Order: sequence, then C-alpha cells, then structure tokens
Amino acid sequence: MSNKLTALENAQIQLAEVAKIMNLEPHVHEFLKEPMRQLTVKFSVKMDDGSTKIIQGYRFQHNWSTGPLRGGTRFHKDETADDVKALAMWMTIKNACNEIPNGGAKGGIAIDPATLSTGELERVCRAYVRAIAPIIGPWNDFPGADIGTDNRTMSWMLDEWEAMNLRNEPAGISGKALTLGGSEGRALATSRGLLFATREVASVLGLEMKNLTAAVQGFGKVGWNLARLYELDGVKVIAVSDVNGALYNPAGIDMLDVFAYSQHAKTIVGYPKATAMTNEEILEVECDILAPCAVQNVITEENAPRIKAKMVIEGANGPTTPGAEKILLERGIFDAPDVFANSGGTQVAHFERVQNLHDNHWTEEEVNDKLEGIFKKVFQEIYKVHKEKHITVRMACWVKALTRVVDSMKYRGWV
Repeated sequence: MSNKLTALENAQIQLAEVAKIMNLEPHVHEFLKEPMRQLTVKFSVKMDDGSTKIIQGYRFQHNWSTGPLRGGTRFHKDETADDVKALAMWMTIKNACNEIPNGGAKGGIAIDPATLSTGELERVCRAYVRAIAPIIGPWNDFPGADIGTDNRTMSWMLDEWEAMNLRNEPAGISGKALTLGGSEGRALATSRGLLFATREVASVLGLEMKNLTAAVQGFGKVGWNLARLYELDGVKVIAVSDVNGALYNPAGIDMLDVFAYSQHAKTIVGYPKATAMTNEEILEVECDILAPCAVQNVITEENAPRIKAKMVIEGANGPTTPGAEKILLERGIFDAPDVFANSGGTQVAHFERVQNLHDNHWTEEEVNDKLEGIFKKVFQEIYKVHKEKHITVRMACWVKALTRVVDSMKYRGWV
C-alpha cells in the first residue's frame, strides 16, 4: 500500500498525525485538508506545425492566513491535481516552519517541456499566466520556479504579467533572470540549503563532513548542484543517478567529470568510471548521507528496512512515505524532512521579493549568509521540539508551522 500513496494522501496522513499531536479541533483539521482556493484552467496554444493544443493547468492556494501566497510552478508530463494540492499544503508548512511571512500555493501543468520548441514553451508560459491572472500578484500570490521551469520561463511569465498590468512589477513573479530583478544565489538555493541542513544534522550526530560519503538520487538542478556542493565540502560522493539509471563507485565519483559526460551523452548512464545500477538500488547503497532529490514516494515501507545511510536528507518533495519514516526512525536513521531541508529555494524566493519591493539587490555572499543563518536557527528550534516531544523531526516542523498558521487563522476569526 505504501508505495501506492498519492502525494495528497501522504500529505493528509502527515496532517492527521500532527492534528493528534497538537489536539487540533476537528473543524480546524478539516479546514487544512484541502486548499482554500482551487483554480483549474484550460487554455489553447498554437503549435509550430499550425495545430492547436488544449492544455490544462492548476493554481491551488492552500492557506493565506500568514500572508501573501508563494509557491513554485511545475511543468511535468505526469502532473495531477492531487499532486498540486499536496505541494500547496507542503508550501504552507514549509513557509511557516521557516519563518517566511507567506502562505502556501502551488501551480502546475501536465506537460513535458522537453517536447516543446522554445516558441511553444514561451506561448504556454504566457497563456498560463493569463489564465491564472485573477488570483495572482505581488500582494496576493507570486508564482516561482519548480520542476520543468527556470529563470527563462519565469521571465516570460513576468513579462506577460507586466504587459497585462501596464507597469513594471518584478515582485509579481519569482525565480526570474537577474537582469529582471532575480536574486543572486537563486540557482543553487535549494541545493545550498540541503548542504546547510546536512551540516546541522552531521553536527548533532557528531560527524564531520569531510569524513562522510553520500549517494544522491537525481541529477537535475537540485541533485547535481548538491552533489557538487558536497564534493566541495569534503564529502565523498559515491553514487548518483538520473532518470535513466545510477552510477556507483566506492572510491568516489568526480562530479565535474560525470557532469561533462552527461552534457555530451544527455544522460549519466554509460559513464565509464563507475558501475551501473538502478534508481532503486542507489537508495540502498551503504553510505552516510542519502539524498533523494528526484520525485516523491521513493523510500517506502518495502525498501526502508534496507536503507543503510546514517541520515536521509530530503531534496525532493515527499520522497519518504509515512510508514517508511517510522521504520527509519526505529532503525536510528536521521530523516531531515523536505519542509526543512529543501526550503532554500523558497527562502531565497522570499529574499528576491524583499529586494524587489525595496528596489534593492543583495550580493550572493549576503544571500548565502542570510540563508545559512536561517537554517541554523530553524534547525535548532525544530530539533528542540523533536527532543522535548519525542516526535519525528518532520512532525516537529509541522508543529512549529501549524502553531503559527492556526494562531493566525484564529486571530482572523476563520476558525
């Protein structure tokens, strides 16, 4: 059953667990189960061959009691409404846990951007912004980047938003190009946050980064950058994977070398200086750090008993099912949950908006210093709750976050 959980089922199980811990009133629990506003849109896009493609998209706003909404925009061929609902809920928790004064939202389109030409992708981005325009804006909901989107797609979305509103408004969209008001450090923000999270976990476990080994599942912008940052921090990366397969070398894999190979081969599979393995096998490699940075629900009740890492650092959203997390805890494996560990991206998106609203621009050093300071502070707080209440670190994050959200809802008179 565990490996068949949808992302929404996973999120709602987590919500039910924290509702018991916090003794949430039933009507408050019910309020939080689904997004407060759910916009499903359909729009048409002219393709290069002259045909017209009908596309379905979503923008779901889970809860805005703590401030204007923020959350990424995901373009993925298998995207579903339930996925976006779950991601919106996780964004509420992530923002509140990490003291970002924003509620949680998420957007998505069930489309594979790799199948589109540059012109087709631009037309999709602009049409999507027009479709969701009634519920977005710098003081309402400012979409950011996620899987399948980047600074180019977000720049098109910003341009469309500004053209519709006849004014420059860089705070309307985050994750855009630097020259349009994007933030220094944004490209590596999620990966750098994962590095900071790993350092904090290693510290409480009494481990030194330079003595550790790591397996990183996923070789996209998060996984590849994390693997490279690990390498620069003295960690030996012994296994990596992309969508096609995985590589293993107990002596370590040179990240720049395998990246250069992947740029030519369009995959890491076939890299000659490591042994091939599957995406499932990489999760069970004997190592200190396991960083799942691909998709949700990859660590399940079925494979959790075979995980050999000392710590799991969740780079993807929802990579560990609730049942698997309990097994990891029983086995003494430290699981740093996504709502804390991979929050670097949303944190720097917040920094980006602050810079835009103040017509300012921070250096990359300033951004990274602020990011590291927040990771240290938040980890200390959630680790204290984890120890005092004898609950998982994930539940400690949820308790910290929902205390803020529910208090805000009650002061507003919503519940």
